[in-house]
Amino acid sequence: MTDRRLIVFRSRLRDGVADVYGPHAERMYQRAVDMPGFVAAKDFSAEDGERVALIEWDGVEGLAAWRDLPEHRAAQDQGRASYYASYRLDVCEITRTSSFDGLHHTRGEDLRTIATRWLDCFERRDLDGLLALYADDATHTSPKIRVRHPETGGLLRGKAAMRAWWQDSFDRLPSMKYVPTALTADSRRVFMEYVRKVDGDADMPVAEVLECEGGKIVASRVFHG
Repeated sequence: MTDRRLIVFRSRLRDGVADVYGPHAERMYQRAVDMPGFVAAKDFSAEDGERVALIEWDGVEGLAAWRDLPEHRAAQDQGRASYYASYRLDVCEITRTSSFDGLHHTRGEDLRTIATRWLDCFERRDLDGLLALYADDATHTSPKIRVRHPETGGLLRGKAAMRAWWQDSFDRLPSMKYVPTALTADSRRVFMEYVRKVDGDADMPVAEVLECEGGKIVASRVFHG
């Protein structure tokens, strides 16, 4: 299940306030765009004057920060005092996602399957199976790559480079294993959380994001806790 939240904001403006409301709403939109966790927003208007805004946030923490932002609180107060005749706001938890790009239909549960296969192949040291999950021109970034190969900037491109990196890791660290703690997916990406365990090293919490298109991983990014 994804941690994303969708805000559905239905409203009606008071007569004669549109010219003042519009610039204020645009300023607040730009402020929201700059907030961590903001994904997207779109506005729609009906012939009877009702307005609907759909605002996506990547998780509850970003949404809470936006909710509690003093500038946003002040805008809400002004909206009730000056702009809105009525409104209703619903915060929706996204329980299932799917997408279609004209060629491929992808569901969030499909990406969870990709992540599960990824972890299984890594556990079995099955490089052929692991790389089969990736697009040919996929990229992989990791702080460990940046440390061992600073000339790359931490980024590898293509299956040959990724094969060499993981084979070297398996050879150097035969005891290394990843213990999954959480998988969160939508229709475009899956977030894997796991603990990296290596004999003699402290356990390291890791988050890895797999960006997917057409059923293949096009980019994977590693973040260390």
